[in-house]
Amino acid sequence: MSLAPDKATLSMSRRKFLLASASAIALSSAGIAALFSRRAYSGTLLSAYEDERGDQYVGGLQLDSNHVFGARVPMRAHGCAVHPQDPLRVLFFARRPGTQAFEFDRATNQVRLIFKTPPGRHLAGHGVFSGDGRWLYTPEHDYENGRGVLAVRDARTFVIASELDTHGIDPHEVLLSADGQRLMVANGGIMTHPRSYRRKLNIPSMDPSLCVLDAASGERVEQWRLPDHLLSIRHLALTADNSLAVGLQYEGTPESAPSVAALYRPGQGLQLLDVPASARPQLHGYVASIAVSEAADVVAAACPYGKGIACWSLRGGEYIDFVAAAETYGVSRLADGSIIASQRDGTVYDMSTARSPSGTRFVTLDRESPIRWDDHWTSVVDT
Repeated sequence: MSLAPDKATLSMSRRKFLLASASAIALSSAGIAALFSRRAYSGTLLSAYEDERGDQYVGGLQLDSNHVFGARVPMRAHGCAVHPQDPLRVLFFARRPGTQAFEFDRATNQVRLIFKTPPGRHLAGHGVFSGDGRWLYTPEHDYENGRGVLAVRDARTFVIASELDTHGIDPHEVLLSADGQRLMVANGGIMTHPRSYRRKLNIPSMDPSLCVLDAASGERVEQWRLPDHLLSIRHLALTADNSLAVGLQYEGTPESAPSVAALYRPGQGLQLLDVPASARPQLHGYVASIAVSEAADVVAAACPYGKGIACWSLRGGEYIDFVAAAETYGVSRLADGSIIASQRDGTVYDMSTARSPSGTRFVTLDRESPIRWDDHWTSVVDT
């Protein structure tokens, strides 16, 4: 199945996005020049997005060519996985409780449906390749049996070769450790069922956890829980030493959330990142995505309901500050260690001095922009 990209064309004025013909969407040179005026960026940011008509796309932003590209898909996608040997091959996964995954070819700007989940299961919007690119791991919620599964799929045929138990329910994001030996799974702990769409069915008894699996055998190596069981473990960002920044979503009163982020150190467990009591209501108990920069010594957690980004020191874990920005969902680390963020209205901005958030650069693009980025950016270094 091949899904043709959109061919609509829309002319817009300075500092607005331009929908170009032949399936691509190009960003105005004036807007991109202002956006990255202090330095030249390179590489590509990958994300799902929506246009002003509500049509859904997979694609991203080429930082060196001022180009937003994409192809249309029939449902909202969420996160993506980049093939380790072929970065032009990108898989996008449907948002929970979707059942479809798509392969996007950056060389041709074409997309195709590659698989649907088995009956009784749905995706969570995430997946990851093995280090050699042979296998694809997809977290799937087996809602009929109330269990979390990592489906191990042949990366050429997408046939399920085996299944790994995530030792929890509602597995959301999965990452492969830097050494390729471990799979880190964020078990959200929340029971849902497609018949009730995204309604949460077990809040009083929800059981989130971070589970570390041996990538070769599937055996559980570590499993950690936070003291407050209402902190659903959702999003992960990896460091070079296999530590993780962990994004949380609180299922109690949002203003009462003790934090929205944690740090995992291998063999040491989960440490909830402290937030001053006066700052907690500002975070609104919800993280849409999380990024970590070792160069800038920062953990950056996007808090769209709180309208900004919460920042901590990666090394010390202390709370730094909150960067105010309307509806920030996506955050990602670039190759140089800088943090790029996106707002739902299409704005992209650079936390140019992420360790001191007061130095953040904003360029607010026109609110009529047709782009509405989804929750996640994935940064790719183009060679």
